[in-house]
Order: sequence, then C-alpha cells, then structure tokens
Amino acid sequence: MSKTISKKQIIFAGLLIALCAAVYVNWYYTKPISEINDGAVVETTEEQNLGEAQYVNASGADDYFESAKLNRSKAHAEAQDALNKVIENDSADEESKTQAREKLNTLAQNIKDEADIENLIKAKTGGEVLVSIGDTVEVIVAQGTLNDTSALQIKEIVVNKTQISSEKITLVEAK
Repeated sequence: MSKTISKKQIIFAGLLIALCAAVYVNWYYTKPISEINDGAVVETTEEQNLGEAQYVNASGADDYFESAKLNRSKAHAEAQDALNKVIENDSADEESKTQAREKLNTLAQNIKDEADIENLIKAKTGGEVLVSIGDTVEVIVAQGTLNDTSALQIKEIVVNKTQISSEKITLVEAK
C-alpha cells in the first residue's frame, strides 16, 4: 500500500474540517441556555433571526390616529361613491349633477388640503396629527405637542392653505 496523499484526499479532509466547523458554530449559537426560575431549571434555546421584523411598544395615541385616518378615508370614499352615483344617474336632472360635480371637486380639494396640512403640521411639531376639513377645520394633535407657539403655527398653516378664518379652526390635543 502506498502512503502517498492524493489531491482528492486533501480536498476531502478540508471539506470535512469545514463541515465540522459549521456544525460547531451552529451548535454554539443555538445551544440551550439554562435558566433558573423559582428553583426549577428550564432549558430554552436562544434564537436570533437577524433582520426579522419586531414589534415595538405602540402607544394608544398612535392607534387612535391610525383608526381615525382609516375612518376618515372610508367616509371620503363613501361620499365620493354617493356623488358619483348622482353624476352617473341618467334620471337625475342637470342641476343636481352640477351640484354633485361641485361637491366632488370640493371634496377632492379638501382631501388634498387635509394631507398637505397634516404633512406641514407634522414637520413643524414632530407629532402625529389629524385634520378634518368641512365648513370648519378640526385639527387633532398628539399629546404634548400643543403649546402657544405650535397653536399659532398650526392656525397659520390652516389659514394659508384653506382661506378659512382662524375663528373656525378648532385645535384638540389627543389624550
């Protein structure tokens, strides 16, 4: 028997060492961790999935703003549908169709203004905000963001965007 080492044997040995190293690293990062809880030993495994999405603490105010924006979007969609039905209805007279078109245009402008105002206020205050435009304007801001300076800035933004007088602007701080 010849005691020469061939290339295949060297490659095989290298692959075997790499495989053993991979098994060891896998075992090292997923090995059981012993925890003592009230005198009982509990075996757990530590798992880390890097890059996995994680939930963080969410406050009730954020939930309020999300649900309020969703409700507002639903209301806008329902109003648009109702106005579109009037416009598309063949039996409706021209005056009602014209009024529906005007209301639809006003609604579209209000939706755009609400988004613009919310973005500007969020940039100024840094907190969550919800704006509702109708005959009056209601602005709801996150708790802790409303003070005299921010109130003046918010009213100035709303007046500049909507041309509605400051007496018709209501500012509310969410609790």
